[in-house]
Amino acid sequence: MATNKKHRLIFELSKSERELRLKSALNEIVQLTIDMQKPFVYRNNLCIQPNFFIHQYPNGKKFLISQNQENSKESVLRELA
Repeated sequence: MATNKKHRLIFELSKSERELRLKSALNEIVQLTIDMQKPFVYRNNLCIQPNFFIHQYPNGKKFLISQNQENSKESVLRELA
């Protein structure tokens, strides 16, 4: 069966091809997030509870937030420098 190089499955790609495709997809999503003024959400050592997250906005502001696991309401615990 002939393989179309443009439409190969991810597991058929070499490691470098996979990395390139995944980085390209990630860059596209990051740019969409910035364009929509949405925060990047991640966890670090300040997130001492399972419902603590860092929200980092495109303007550089960062907040430690707590998310209510019952209703998803977010509360700002503190602004980070």
